[in-house]
Amino acid sequence: MARKSNPYSVIGRRQPKLDAPLKATGRSVFSDDVYLPGMLHGKILRSTIPRGKILNIDTSQAMRLPGVKAVITHKDSGGIMAGPDQQVLCDDQVCYVGDEVAAVAAIDEDTAIEAAELIKVEYEPMQAVLTIEEAVAKGAPVLHQYFEDNYADEKDLKFGDTEKTFDESDHIRTDEFTINPTHNCFAELHLALVDYSMPDKLTIWTPNQTAILIQQSMATSLGISQSKVRVCSLNTGGAFSGRGTVRPHHLIAALLSRKAARPVKIMADADEEFIICRSGGRDKIVLKTGVKNDGTLKVIEADFMHDCGAYVETQFIIMTIVSANLQMLFKLEAMRYRGRLVYTNNAPCFFHHGGGIVPAQFALGQHLHCVAHDLGIDPVDFYLHNAVGKGHTTLSKTYYASCGLKECIQKTAKKSGWKKKYGKLQPYRGIGIGCGVMSSGGKGMFQHDTSAAFLKIDEDGRLSLFTGLPDMGQGSHTTMAMIAAETLGISAEDITVVSGDTDIAPFDVGAFSQRGTFTTGNAVRAACRDAKKQLEKTASQKLDVKPSLLVFKDNKVYPRGFPEKAISFEDIVFDTLHSQEGRYVMGRGFYNSPTQKPALAYSFGAQIAEVEVDPETGIVRLLRMTVAHDVGRAINPLAVEGQMDGQVFSGMGQTLFEERLVENGQVLNPSMAGYKNPRPFEVPEIEHIIVETIDPYGPYGAKEVGEGPIACVPHAVANAVSSAVGYCFRELPLTPERVLEAIRKKNRQQ
Repeated sequence: MARKSNPYSVIGRRQPKLDAPLKATGRSVFSDDVYLPGMLHGKILRSTIPRGKILNIDTSQAMRLPGVKAVITHKDSGGIMAGPDQQVLCDDQVCYVGDEVAAVAAIDEDTAIEAAELIKVEYEPMQAVLTIEEAVAKGAPVLHQYFEDNYADEKDLKFGDTEKTFDESDHIRTDEFTINPTHNCFAELHLALVDYSMPDKLTIWTPNQTAILIQQSMATSLGISQSKVRVCSLNTGGAFSGRGTVRPHHLIAALLSRKAARPVKIMADADEEFIICRSGGRDKIVLKTGVKNDGTLKVIEADFMHDCGAYVETQFIIMTIVSANLQMLFKLEAMRYRGRLVYTNNAPCFFHHGGGIVPAQFALGQHLHCVAHDLGIDPVDFYLHNAVGKGHTTLSKTYYASCGLKECIQKTAKKSGWKKKYGKLQPYRGIGIGCGVMSSGGKGMFQHDTSAAFLKIDEDGRLSLFTGLPDMGQGSHTTMAMIAAETLGISAEDITVVSGDTDIAPFDVGAFSQRGTFTTGNAVRAACRDAKKQLEKTASQKLDVKPSLLVFKDNKVYPRGFPEKAISFEDIVFDTLHSQEGRYVMGRGFYNSPTQKPALAYSFGAQIAEVEVDPETGIVRLLRMTVAHDVGRAINPLAVEGQMDGQVFSGMGQTLFEERLVENGQVLNPSMAGYKNPRPFEVPEIEHIIVETIDPYGPYGAKEVGEGPIACVPHAVANAVSSAVGYCFRELPLTPERVLEAIRKKNRQQ
């Protein structure tokens, strides 16, 4: 473990999650645990065809069913939109299997299901467009009338003279890749419980990554002020980039609640879960790279097409992230990126865990693995030769104030025994390296990227910390408590983190774009410094010393160099409250990154995978992962290692197992039994290497570890499988069928 010396009392210690006892005993409360008096159950009637006209909707039988309290169609939605091109309930046309057509609310779930089945819809099927190739083909039906073609959005970036740089290259390689659809596989199904029975307030309980964006979207869609929407975020059973926006079921629950004048709960069943979730869609990727004979990367050209499904929501983020990521890992002279979102009649698609980077990293990893092989250069040497470092400025003018990429590569290579293994393992055993980069923040993806925090300190010295940052199990609240404890010189166990209610919590954009530790952490530190100044006034008077000479440490306050004169933190708080002023100690702070770039700080990582391939079945066993990540400073090494473990699990799943099978717009494996995830015994031995570069902008030098490690996993695993088989894979996931076919192709070539 590559750790810097630690001058802190709390930061850098292995702190168990503060809510671990609640989680372990099953006492943590989730949205599904909430029951409101008079609550109804909602059910959505969905389209059974991928594309067609709606000729008639007959709700009469459903309305007559005893126990049904509300039935709604497009006529009841008042033109409310769930996105720029998506109605909450379809008017005259459906665009995918699962499109929302009507909805009911009844006294129990069984009655709601029966009522939805009684609604009769007459369709006139239309020609559906179900693949990227069909959508962009000449003469293809245009799926949305206000477009001239099926491109929902396009992005074209160019840095430097790519044509000239390719001409100057000694070797040029082009590869085309296909990435198949995935699903985020939450432990907690999609759910919305909405109480819109009062005219001046809407309250919603729903698992999410961002209460504030849910609040803003609900208010805008329903035409009410933001302050009239209250979002309650309890524990969330997984998000993985998939719970950041309002979806139709949120708004439908609100409309049903308004009509029935009672709270309404809509919860997905297994089939619906694979429709509601805006998971990963199919990608077509073409990469072209120019290099010198010594392995120097000169230019990369990329063409990405992403199936965004029937409607576009916030999928443009995929192109923003991928286009930036391609030129942030290695030194380049030029780069060209063309990205296109393509409309089809599939369910709307966004991305899986990793911010859309996993497909791109698989393609880039396999492509560069083959480039290095073409040149006869060891991949570790190839990456070290081209890796960015501290002080580097990218083609898009992003500056790295800290960067541990080369250290990550070197330490993983040494720890894994790379030099002894690469090219020397027995047949069908392979080793591969992958690298990754990830921003700590998402400036520019939202109207602003602010986080705020405030706190109050009771007279016994215990602290309540209020934040709008949700904790989805990744330990964010424990991290915030540790930052607060270090700043005030107390212990993390003395802090209660309060979150999950927009009527109480301060503003925070939320837990994505890897912004929690960096952005919210800086806000928490600012709020604690504000409170600390208030306490310093009392302490300096009692100790007869300037505030600048006070030390807050180990629940005590004392003059620097004189710990024997210490006064307990509790006594300082008590005396402040009971002073003549009578001050109750409260602190407030916020942080908004001053940069106009996505972030001030970027994390880097390298991983080395070792695999064994069964040549008879094509089954891949991931044996070992050596994982190094540059986290700036590890606030909580225990949590950092947990993040590494979780992202190896998720990344290996997306690389080797996970595929959402779709035929004629219908998901064929809509269950956790049919959709393959790694099983516990398939998780490899994981070696953790924490690299600390101490970022100058992060709280106590910290950077993200939220999604950075997963950017390395597909890169490393796919390269290891390629080394084992001797074949460059161009389709993800690497299922046994595809691996076996690769082995057969390789054998036929020999």
